[in-house]
Amino acid sequence: MLGLEIWAIIGFAFAAYAVVGNDALQTLGTFINSNRQVHWAVLFGFAGAVLLLTFTYGWIANGGDPSFGRLTNEAKYPPIDVRWYHTLPPLVLLIITRLGIPVSTSFMVLTIFATIGGLGSMIEKSLIGYGLAFAVGLGLWLVIGRTLEKWFEGSELSSFVPFGLITVVGGGFFAAQFFLFGTIEDQGVMWTGIAISVVVEGVAVAAAMLRSRGLYWVIVQWTTTGYLWSVWLIQDFANIFVFLPRELSALQAFGAMALILGFLAITFAWSGGPVQRILRTKTNVVDIRSATIIDFTYASLLFFFKELSDIPMSTTWVFLGLIAGREYGFALTRKSVRLVRAVIDTAEDIAKAFIGIVISIDLAVGLPFIARAVSGEHVSFAELFPTTSFMIFTLVINAVMVPVAVFAFSKPEDDLEHRRRNFAVGVVVVLVAIFSVTLAFPVLQDG
Repeated sequence: MLGLEIWAIIGFAFAAYAVVGNDALQTLGTFINSNRQVHWAVLFGFAGAVLLLTFTYGWIANGGDPSFGRLTNEAKYPPIDVRWYHTLPPLVLLIITRLGIPVSTSFMVLTIFATIGGLGSMIEKSLIGYGLAFAVGLGLWLVIGRTLEKWFEGSELSSFVPFGLITVVGGGFFAAQFFLFGTIEDQGVMWTGIAISVVVEGVAVAAAMLRSRGLYWVIVQWTTTGYLWSVWLIQDFANIFVFLPRELSALQAFGAMALILGFLAITFAWSGGPVQRILRTKTNVVDIRSATIIDFTYASLLFFFKELSDIPMSTTWVFLGLIAGREYGFALTRKSVRLVRAVIDTAEDIAKAFIGIVISIDLAVGLPFIARAVSGEHVSFAELFPTTSFMIFTLVINAVMVPVAVFAFSKPEDDLEHRRRNFAVGVVVVLVAIFSVTLAFPVLQDG
């Protein structure tokens, strides 16, 4: 079918649905939350258009490679013949996504295709992403938590319209990428970006003047969402297209795109699905203005990591780091948000993300073993692991996962009677999870 093996198509379909459903939390979650009054078909039409434009640009610019070069390092992510067991990780991801667990799709899907060195690179970049996002979120919301965010809560969209915001922020962004960071090398690209910012500003001002002042903020948010959605797609297309050839024909490419668009429509029709609950527990994510700040900050972090290297990373970890830093910023500046609640909430998110990593590694180790056993080949337990240290590491993190899972699924944020106990357990869970993942670096380097 379309010149592709059946298992490649099945794996791609599972991955596409699971990735789109899981990452609606990160990229489109605030967009969905703050636009509940808008019919889902309108929201889908906008997100679908951005998806199609981003994919088409990447496919043309990279000579038929839709992953934007994330899988070009064949030493770490070698092309392989997709077998039945390669389709199971995205199927597992699909199932646990329905349980509302914010699993890293990069680890869940790519781990079984990556070498040990590739896995180590992904974990290292993702940990750096979480730490930087947490620091940015904490610093930013320490500044605006008591001032700007508090003003958002007590004012209407039309009470103040910052005319010129799109031009200043958008134009400044493109200029900074060219003159300061060097991530944009073509001056024509910079001027094109600035021109687009000016055009969008004109549309927003016209809408505010002719219809409603609050529409300016709506257009600001939708523009920011388009920016975030496109940058995220550039990072995470690798998670979906790893099942397909590195270069796709036009028929293969746009057949795949039609399938992804169908899954995206389902996600919007279900308002993000169960995983959306994680975002709804956070402070003030319904206000369009607050949601816009989250989206722009997150998108800029992803843009930074996109330019940093072509190594795939967990965008989920970057998102969780930003949201965690934001909650701590609120907790340290406003009495209405308790630090104890923020710690418990963060620990629960980290615990669930940690579970996802362990399951990913278990699948990467266990599925090839099962496949060989089914075919009649005798395989010893020691042969499952490339090194002894990796075997010990795998056994340790599986042992740690048991108490971490008990905490994660006990709904600690709802247990008001034992809040102090859950606070202490949450701190321990965070420390244990971070220590366990950090332990991976020397082990994976040895592998």
